[in-house]
Amino acid sequence: MIWTSTGIEWCYYRGMIGSIKSSISVGVVKKIFGNKENARVFLDEIGVAVPKSVSAEEVYASVVKHWDYKEGIRVVRGMFVETEKYQNGKSADKEMVVLINEWERMKLGEIGWPFSQGKFDGFVQRLNAERVDRVERDKKVKRAAVQYRRIKEINTLRNDFIETLIFEKNENILPTLDHRKGVDFFIDGEPYDQKVSASPTSQFKQNFGKGETSVTKKVRPVVKDEDSHLWRETAIKRPDLVAEYLYRYQDEGRFDADPRLLVVYLDEDVCLQRIEEIVTATDLTDPLEVVFQYRHKSVGLKQYETKCFVILLYNGE
Repeated sequence: MIWTSTGIEWCYYRGMIGSIKSSISVGVVKKIFGNKENARVFLDEIGVAVPKSVSAEEVYASVVKHWDYKEGIRVVRGMFVETEKYQNGKSADKEMVVLINEWERMKLGEIGWPFSQGKFDGFVQRLNAERVDRVERDKKVKRAAVQYRRIKEINTLRNDFIETLIFEKNENILPTLDHRKGVDFFIDGEPYDQKVSASPTSQFKQNFGKGETSVTKKVRPVVKDEDSHLWRETAIKRPDLVAEYLYRYQDEGRFDADPRLLVVYLDEDVCLQRIEEIVTATDLTDPLEVVFQYRHKSVGLKQYETKCFVILLYNGE
């Protein structure tokens, strides 16, 4: 941690885990396997016998003792293809057709969020302000609740599909089997948390919606639909800027500067076939180096350096 000439504190974020190529800790073993049984299966696969009577901590310690990265990635990848998440991803194309047909059959309208995530209270307040009877308002709440649950299901399926594609395309990925908060993949032995974003942030759209190329612009023009191609072009040309904005404008309550694998939608209606084309063409061997500033409420402005991969999802021309 150093201070820049502008007085901004600089933090190079190396993460709390580090590479697992040479060694591994009990904490990381727990993140990868999630539970004692998965760890025991792993040990069986590498030929290490562990009595059933031993505790979970002893099983994890045995994984640490016998850890070999090349053998480990082979076995863990084999275990991952047996998981429900992987199977869901493999069958996502067929299941997505079912979900969309059900949505249409229930006449739920255009597929999308009925209200922003975490904004249910505001949604209800707006309904209560409408000049319609209470029964009609209740019907709208019930409809919105069904839409919300189903769009969450659709998004979960789509995310499983993306994760499965990323896993299959990249032999250098060791997936976690439990997906505890903080780590989804180890890429070339380094930990990455996968984050899916519906856009490159509203600030990015505002700053680049008029063709701006400087991130230091203070005037933020109103972005109209016809200007969307401008910020999209910037995003496609400069994925590093997309990453910088997503780090810079994240919610402080969930702030971190961990290495991430960012999956970012530039269009809302990207079909699975197009997603597969993009992910298949993505190379996860050379991460971007990202520098961003973040203004903390308690400690002020700090500058961070981290690394990430960016996958941009958008429709073809």
